[in-house]
Amino acid sequence: MDGRFDGLLLGLAQKHKGIEDLLHTLMTFLERQSDLFHVKESDGDAKGFKEGEAEKMLRKQFSEFQARYLARAQPHLLARVPQHLGGYAAAAASSSGKRSEVPMGINASPLEGGDPGQWESQKNKGEGWVWNQTPQEINVEIAVEPCRASDLKVAIAAKSLSIKLKGNTLLEGKLFDKINSEESTWHLDNGKQVVLNLEKIRPAFWEGLFEAS
Repeated sequence: MDGRFDGLLLGLAQKHKGIEDLLHTLMTFLERQSDLFHVKESDGDAKGFKEGEAEKMLRKQFSEFQARYLARAQPHLLARVPQHLGGYAAAAASSSGKRSEVPMGINASPLEGGDPGQWESQKNKGEGWVWNQTPQEINVEIAVEPCRASDLKVAIAAKSLSIKLKGNTLLEGKLFDKINSEESTWHLDNGKQVVLNLEKIRPAFWEGLFEAS
């Protein structure tokens, strides 16, 4: 964990009445000094985020650190899947008994105190595409001939993925595990690369993008 700013942040926290008061100060700073809350009105707008993206980013950060904290400090909660826990905490609990073994070179799972950057840095290659993962998501990049988004047909389902360009299949198959299709997104980058962000249903290591044939 990154503790470089603990002294600075602890001093800031001590000047507040509690977590909510501290969060309010941080949010007012971001509202005044950043573009976190600015909603992009067009693809050419370099400032801010598309509607809903900033909130999704904040939720993802909370979920990741809640799952990490529970795995470190309250693993007994993960074992009994409490009803009052939601998000990735519940997902971590439901997967605690069937988590895939983390392969050599990755070290400990980020859910058990390991470095999440080690997962993300592992680039896995396919034919014309690469993918990597964090505990919470899968990222896929597919090189394509120059095209427009309207030339593509992308179907993202809970357990399957299909990408076609002008009728030709670029990538298709049953995914290794379930994803949250409603929170998963894709876009065309510079007309030459399809980029997908797939949200995992539960934080776990995927041994492959698709099920083994």
